[in-house]
Order: sequence, then C-alpha cells, then structure tokens
Amino acid sequence: MVLEPDRPAAFEKRLEWRSHFTPPMPAEYLSEEAEQFWRYIKSSLSDLLDLVAGQDDEVIRWRPPARDANSIIILARHTLANAGVNILHTLGGLEYNYDREANFGEDISRDEVLATWTPLCERLEAVMRTLPQERIDGPVPHHWRGEIPGREVLIIVARHTAEHLAHARLTADLAAVALGR
Repeated sequence: MVLEPDRPAAFEKRLEWRSHFTPPMPAEYLSEEAEQFWRYIKSSLSDLLDLVAGQDDEVIRWRPPARDANSIIILARHTLANAGVNILHTLGGLEYNYDREANFGEDISRDEVLATWTPLCERLEAVMRTLPQERIDGPVPHHWRGEIPGREVLIIVARHTAEHLAHARLTADLAAVALGR
C-alpha cells in the first residue's frame, strides 16, 4: 500500500477495509425512493464501520464520562442491529433475531462487528432493491411503534444511523483527548 502525503495511515486502513468488505452494487431497484434512502443509510453505516476499523481497540472501547454513555464498538453493534430489525423485519417481513439490550453488552470484538457488516449489508440491500413503492407508502407493523408508514421506518433508520455516526465520531474525538493522543 502506497500512502499519499496528505493521507494519514488510519485513512488508508479504512479504505483498505472498505474495499475488502463492501459488496458490489447489483442493478435495479423497484423503487427510486428506496434506492435514495439506501444510499444514505449505507453511507452512514459504512462510515461508522470505517471508524471502528480505523481506530485502535482502546479508542473504540472508551466511554465518555457520562451516565449511560456508550463506546464506539457498542454504538456500531447497536446501529447495525437497529437497521437490521427495521429493514429486514419491519419492511422486508423477514425473520430477524433482535435483542436490543444485548446490543449494549461489552462482549464483542472489532472483528465480530466488522464481520457482521458484509452479510448484513447484502441482506439489507436485497430488501431495499426489492422493496415496492406500495410498502413504502403503506402501513407496516413496527416492533414497538405499532403500525406506521414504511416511509417513516426508512426515515427512522436514516436518522438513527446518521445520529450514531455523529455520536461515534464525537466519541472518537473525546477518546483522543482523554487518552492523550
């Protein structure tokens, strides 16, 4: 790997990880709206996993000194699971084992989180590609919100992934200061 002078090694490591783990994009979507939502959801999730891949273990496990604060690794696992339950189960009607509380345990490694991404991304994208506009427009049974429009589910996922990406970036910045880097 050749480093360009203006690219730090951590950035190169993230690019290397993404090229290895991001599946190629197949053709057509049934809904242009689903394609637009997926582009932003996938981008936020990919950037979050890039952050996990590009930081050392001490940074991704550091927690801000605030009540109920989460580490980057926990944010990543939780955000992937949330996208999974909302897209695969709520919109796609597929079985998905979701245990929200289990997402917040410390019992996970960087490799486990990163290994989750490729198969999950492929499944998420398959649902998004085959999601008919009627499913976006119509009501769907959400696991705790009751019946809501499919579009609202997509907004929830897009907002949630973007919020936790920003949260993880801020946590990384705080960790760098706290750890003297």
